[in-house]
Amino acid sequence: MNSTLERVWDELERRRDELSGLVADLVRRPSLLGQEAEAQAYVADYLRGVGLEPDVWDLSPSVLDLPNAGNSGVPFDGRPNVAAVLRGTGGGRSLVLNGHIDVVSPEPVEAWTHDPWGAGIVGNRMYGRGACDMKSGLAINLFLAKVFRDLGIDLKGDLILQSVIEEECTGNGALDASRRYPADAAIVTEPTDGDITQAHVGVIWFRVHITGRAAHAAVAPTGVNAIVKAVPIIQALQDLDRRMNEDRHPAFADLDHPINLNIGVIRGGDWPSSVPGACELHCRLSFYPGQTVEEIRREVEEAIQQAAAGDEWLSEHPPTVSYDGFQSAGSVVPKDAPPVQMLVSWHKKLRGNEPRFLARTGTNDMRYYNFLGIPACCYGPSGGNLHAADEWLDLDSLVPTAKVLAAFICDWCGLAD
Repeated sequence: MNSTLERVWDELERRRDELSGLVADLVRRPSLLGQEAEAQAYVADYLRGVGLEPDVWDLSPSVLDLPNAGNSGVPFDGRPNVAAVLRGTGGGRSLVLNGHIDVVSPEPVEAWTHDPWGAGIVGNRMYGRGACDMKSGLAINLFLAKVFRDLGIDLKGDLILQSVIEEECTGNGALDASRRYPADAAIVTEPTDGDITQAHVGVIWFRVHITGRAAHAAVAPTGVNAIVKAVPIIQALQDLDRRMNEDRHPAFADLDHPINLNIGVIRGGDWPSSVPGACELHCRLSFYPGQTVEEIRREVEEAIQQAAAGDEWLSEHPPTVSYDGFQSAGSVVPKDAPPVQMLVSWHKKLRGNEPRFLARTGTNDMRYYNFLGIPACCYGPSGGNLHAADEWLDLDSLVPTAKVLAAFICDWCGLAD
């Protein structure tokens, strides 16, 4: 295997500009929620150029009924997942390399000093929305398949490539892809700076609808201000955040505040001289692996009900709670899982240091494979300003990451005789 790996590593070094160009091509195709089609068409065409037959499919609405599915509110039609299989000769273990095509909004664009869709390069950095999160990892996955094909390297096990939608808001793309393509292991090439994501929290999004009574501001006491009535609800949710951080999951023991409730949006009123008759809070709450979505929903609803019980108006006009977006449990893969240990070994051999095991306070798509008993973790390149202005990718991290993954693929899947 050593001689084969040397060939792959040399090829990756020789073609580093081609790899960074692939990242740039993906960045230049904006793929916001509901606008993923052009970028996914590019991925499918690239796979055809590798000599693989892409599987391009729209998710069925029935996905929304599956456990740990969310609802983005955007129909699936015309927003496909894409996958392809580099078939093995037989007798080896299969592997999924997963990446998501969707990106978050670059707004406010005026905060950027680089074109969010320009993939501009300054020094060793490429700037652009998705350059790091995670079109860099997706590009590595696609490029490795091309390098194996170009060098005539055959694997024993199947290598399954996936480009999925909705990682940033529901995870539905990976939920569907994980069921469509079972495997012996999976790696999600999210940016990890060469470390390994071993655990991450679960996340739910929810809305709290508060009813007041509208009135003219000149006679404000005759009305009930729904924005003001949101205050005890906000305080109750903040107290829930505090209580949920009192206990620690072992994987998150070193983190200061692993569970976070964020009141991300508040909408209420439409005129300064009118007492607002309605207010809505749109929130995000994380929770530890091992807890279920249903358990956390109950905790949220109980906290809101208790707050309402202490207010005369709210007790008679109780707030209502609805759910959208993320509705998924967290995930942990054992550190001693065979693919995790193999990945650690190759990282140490090639990069000379012990990778850290990360417990993430955000969520990612590795969970869906772990839910199915397919050991999965995240391992990917470096960068910064994810979900912020001037997101950037460390171009120098691409080839070292690709080398480790190439060695892992050859070792895990096995090389054909």
